[in-house]
Amino acid sequence: MNIFESIVNFFTGLSPANAFPVIVGLFLLFFFIYYNRTLRPQTGTAEWIETEVTAPKLTFIAKRYPMNRADITPLILICLVFSVLAVVNLGYTESVDVLSEIDEPSENKTHLNNLYFDEIYFVRTAVEHIGHIEPYENSHPPLGKEIIAASILAFGMSPFGWRLMGAIFGVLMLVVMYVFIKNMFGKTIIAVCGTLLLGFDFMRFVQTRIATIDTYVVFFILMSFFFMYRYITTNPNDSFRKGLLPLALSGIFFGLGFAVKWTGFYAGAGLLIIYLIRLSKLWFYYCATGRRGFGVYLTKTLLFSLLFFVIAPALVYYITYIPYGFASGMTVNGGMLWDPQFVEIVWNNQVVMFSYHSQLVAEHPFSSYWWQWILNIRPILYVNNSYGDLRATFGAFGNPIVWWGGFIAMIIMAVRVVRYRDGKALFILIGYLSQLLPWVAVTRILFIYHYFPSTLFIVLALAYIFNLVLQRDGKYSGKSVIVSYVAASGLLFAIFYPALSGQYMPKWYYSNFIRWFSTWPF
Repeated sequence: MNIFESIVNFFTGLSPANAFPVIVGLFLLFFFIYYNRTLRPQTGTAEWIETEVTAPKLTFIAKRYPMNRADITPLILICLVFSVLAVVNLGYTESVDVLSEIDEPSENKTHLNNLYFDEIYFVRTAVEHIGHIEPYENSHPPLGKEIIAASILAFGMSPFGWRLMGAIFGVLMLVVMYVFIKNMFGKTIIAVCGTLLLGFDFMRFVQTRIATIDTYVVFFILMSFFFMYRYITTNPNDSFRKGLLPLALSGIFFGLGFAVKWTGFYAGAGLLIIYLIRLSKLWFYYCATGRRGFGVYLTKTLLFSLLFFVIAPALVYYITYIPYGFASGMTVNGGMLWDPQFVEIVWNNQVVMFSYHSQLVAEHPFSSYWWQWILNIRPILYVNNSYGDLRATFGAFGNPIVWWGGFIAMIIMAVRVVRYRDGKALFILIGYLSQLLPWVAVTRILFIYHYFPSTLFIVLALAYIFNLVLQRDGKYSGKSVIVSYVAASGLLFAIFYPALSGQYMPKWYYSNFIRWFSTWPF
């Protein structure tokens, strides 16, 4: 039997579900082999010598590419398509008495007409904030629940109402990612393809359609790194004021993320490292060009950073506790913010949160470890309903094309940093590691949605790879390979759509197309 016959027999012996990961693995293998070939020095050129002799210097002083008219149409189309996908079967619009349903749940309850998963905590707390009631859930800072409360006030006390704001933020992530990628690489096709990868990622789609707080912290993390990138790419010859706005916005969005969830602090570590590298490179730039005044520039920058990365976030964090004061009968006009009782309320909640997270001992059938997130082998199941031979189920996990390929791309980022001292690769790598490494040391129960912030950076890493491919092979073949990669991620999104949106499908469909591994609870 020859090799070809062996391969055919292997694949014909697999069920469709078993064959999918093999097919995806081969697809990724071919893609990265192609990528490696495009990066080889071209025959008949001096690239071999240049690669060995030239010692690249790490720099964050890079060109920032602007948006242009060519970006308007694709960005609008992306927003329209994913906005429709976000709201279809998001939930019913009939009003629900949340507090009563939690105490005495009614029959025939589904994800479309009532609460599910951690919505029972966060939506309840949002309703309590609206009613000036002492919140039941106090294991996270208030801002995320206040955004859900705003969603309820704007769109109604219904499943559709309390989830719509998250869906909106999910679409806004795509807008920011598009501009981010365009600023980094300057090519419309790269911005479109990178943004579509985030759009087709299962995690982004599912998490932004549930009324929990992770969507908001991830959005604010994205914004903080976006504006930090705009700051570090400010021309060093520009005046001090040119860099103030992006630096300030980076700090403010960092503070907003921290006010949603303490894990937003992890972003601060990554931002700080990038910030310090930028300042050090500026110092070398001043020395190399003989320019004076770095001491004054540094002093003003540090003072400004203290204001917007420490003082402003602390004030935002403090103010988000106003609903707690309302629940205790205080008013803003009555001096709530200066009242020692209010200070005590804020402080006591910090103690409660620290105690809760540091001492949490719990088990859950869908808990997972950080390395399982990278491999994408342990999803969390949110909904599992059956009706005869039909099944409706969905959970949070990643698009294999995006997650597996993205992790390989992240390894390439590390190689690019070490071998070529590439500043963009370093920026992406720092962002990714700042979101992942803290979880390695955490011993409490964890879930795959804690990897959600990291997905932002694996998308950027893939966009980086796409850009290299176009730089080295900008003809038809390079574009075709990139488009094929994105199309493959879109195809998987279409196949998995029932397991991401709770659509009723025959059970055989789940068995043959959705459940790739025994650890996938579909």
